[in-house]
Amino acid sequence: MNLSMKHHYLVMGLVLLCFVLSPKQAMAKGIAWDDLNEQQQKTLSGIKDRWNELPPHRQEKLSKGAEKWANMPPEQRERAKENITRFKNLSPEDKALVKEHMQKFRQLPAEKRKALRERWNNMSPEQKEKFKSRIRNMSPEQRQELREKIKERKMERAQ
Repeated sequence: MNLSMKHHYLVMGLVLLCFVLSPKQAMAKGIAWDDLNEQQQKTLSGIKDRWNELPPHRQEKLSKGAEKWANMPPEQRERAKENITRFKNLSPEDKALVKEHMQKFRQLPAEKRKALRERWNNMSPEQKEKFKSRIRNMSPEQRQELREKIKERKMERAQ
């Protein structure tokens, strides 16, 4: 058998193996703690003891997040810390709402997400603070009323 045929059979075998193994089996090993770089280990040190218990997809997500964190400028990292603290202090209902809104945002078409980001980025710091302050200072009833107004506007635009 010539080399190109051996290569062909090897490639076909690997392709078949990929089809046979489920994604979970193919990724079953996950990421070893020692395979993380020093900065990732430092960032993730709070979960070191549980690392091996995490599913491989979660380890992957956390390792990428730790890398992203390490590459953030200090002021962006500080804002992220403030957001994390603020999120931790939310009621379970408000946390669920934030998660729901983030999920909806992620499901928007890329151009819509880009437009919303540009709109936010084009606001002055004063406008951003005024908006955030307004939302933060709303009662649950006022927030619900705002949600209903937003839904009404969406329905009007859809017609």
